[in-house]
Amino acid sequence: MLKTLRRSATLVALLSAVLLAQGAAAPALPVEGTDGADLAHETRTLLLEEEKVWVDIYQRAGETIIFVSLHDNENTAAQAARAYLRSHGGRLVELRHGRGREVVIRRQGRLDRFDPNRMFTDAGLRRSLAYFRSYSDDNFAIASEFARQIATLIDVQADQVIVAVHNNTPGKLTILDFRPGQLYGDATQEVVVHPSADPDDFFFTNSEEAFRGLTRQGFNAALMKAQPPDIGTLGNLVNSAGGIFVLVEAEHGHLHEQLQMLEAVGQLAPDMVKSAHR
Repeated sequence: MLKTLRRSATLVALLSAVLLAQGAAAPALPVEGTDGADLAHETRTLLLEEEKVWVDIYQRAGETIIFVSLHDNENTAAQAARAYLRSHGGRLVELRHGRGREVVIRRQGRLDRFDPNRMFTDAGLRRSLAYFRSYSDDNFAIASEFARQIATLIDVQADQVIVAVHNNTPGKLTILDFRPGQLYGDATQEVVVHPSADPDDFFFTNSEEAFRGLTRQGFNAALMKAQPPDIGTLGNLVNSAGGIFVLVEAEHGHLHEQLQMLEAVGQLAPDMVKSAHR
């Protein structure tokens, strides 16, 4: 069973003095949509030492899907999620800091980094900090608390549909990386690659109902193993909590394609939840 971000009372007390100052929630603000529908919007401010990260939370009554945008430079994905909310409802949790893909811990001019999609387990976070030559006990504690707060804002629960929205550059990450022997092959139970579909646009899910439904519609998709390797992703967290996870990955600029992908997920969401109860 994956560790799911439980910190001791001593650690929390230590961090509260020097670490994350969560700003008071901003009042709900209307966000005009192209279809005339408004989204409620609030922003939380989190601190990593001297660095600010803003967490934008958009929502509208209707569907109960929770969308998550973790990488600040993946703007097509966040735009597609907001457009979906305007049409169907739901909630979006979006990180914003202006640093690009990674989140920064800044102190006295030093910038340390970690990938926010590798922070949701201890093992994944340690590897991410080490990869960016940023590991220290202090940085681990700071990033762990940040991850805990983001997980709380997402509010992962059993049978909840959580959709992670991401973008890639051509050929850098594709559905082909989920085949046996490839980068994420050891996390994948089954994969379907459609020759006519762009390999940059694909799904990765722990829901067999979603996997079957999406591949029948001609989408590229991979089905997560029941116990995938622990690399600290949001998928690891949702899967370990008994939630329903869908990664929607599309090439930067493929707004129309990513909107179609989100629509497909929305149509299948009720069946995903029913299947989870069987």
